[in-house]
Amino acid sequence: MAEQYIDKESLTIIREKLWAIANAKSITLEDIQDRTGFSYSQVYRIVRGDNNMSVSGLIAVCKALETQLVEVVAFKIKIPKFPPTRKNFR
Repeated sequence: MAEQYIDKESLTIIREKLWAIANAKSITLEDIQDRTGFSYSQVYRIVRGDNNMSVSGLIAVCKALETQLVEVVAFKIKIPKFPPTRKNFR
């Protein structure tokens, strides 16, 4: 079984944005817990941890932070140089 892909660089950017929004709005991890129904450890892993997060979890936290998802994920990612697609081999 292949190891789960985790883009740590992008996750770090997302977490930094979530934490900055929470701090700017004085919303604590406990507030996010109350607003999402997640356990404190789930909230911590999404906002402050270093493991992967689900899209649904990220959306729930954005709602709890009263912010749009686009505000959290609006950043450029590095696109690798891939070989030609299979279509081009025909």
